[in-house]
Amino acid sequence: MRTDAADVESLATPPAFQSIGFARKLKNNLATTLFVGAFVIAVVPLLWVLFTLLERGLKPVLSAAWWTHSFNGLLPKDFGGGIYHALIGTLLEGLVCAVISVPLGVLVGVYLIEYGRQTQSRFARVATFMVDILSGLPSIVAGLFIYALWITTLGFHRSGFAVALSLVLLMLPMVVRVTETMLLIVPHELREASYALGVPKWKTILRIVLPTALSGILTGVMLGLAR
Repeated sequence: MRTDAADVESLATPPAFQSIGFARKLKNNLATTLFVGAFVIAVVPLLWVLFTLLERGLKPVLSAAWWTHSFNGLLPKDFGGGIYHALIGTLLEGLVCAVISVPLGVLVGVYLIEYGRQTQSRFARVATFMVDILSGLPSIVAGLFIYALWITTLGFHRSGFAVALSLVLLMLPMVVRVTETMLLIVPHELREASYALGVPKWKTILRIVLPTALSGILTGVMLGLAR
């Protein structure tokens, strides 16, 4: 009886391995070859770029002159390697942009949430509309606008300050949006408790609302600078 049951079970179970036809082996080998070939074609240029980058760039980067060499006063034929001017320019442009964008963006965000949301004034609607437009503004359009207005129309010289103004148009909407979002997160009960103690609204915003939302606002500032 046991032998018959074992025979039936062995007949019902298919063999673990079956012979694979020639056509399936050919297709599998062809697909493997194509996959490996595509991988090599994609990796070889990447490895070549990395090798060239390290070969030509590692030695200058490790040199102290790379970080201290400035292009100030040099003619085009005298240009050499160095990142000093780029570092200083980036820091100065970012600092000027942040000095203008951060206070203005925070003030606009506070107005839209703490004052404009209740009154639904026309100025609040216009400010919201302008922030929406600036949020999707390409960087080249911001640069062309500042060039046309600041340099061509008003007659000012080309300068780093004009570049910082174009960067303000990119950073400002980010600061405004993050400020709005963080002020909405602040519990309304904190405002009501402050009002119940007789604290004026402006002081409530300055002493309670803004410190509560400060970490998120700083994050928005960093995101704006990164943009």
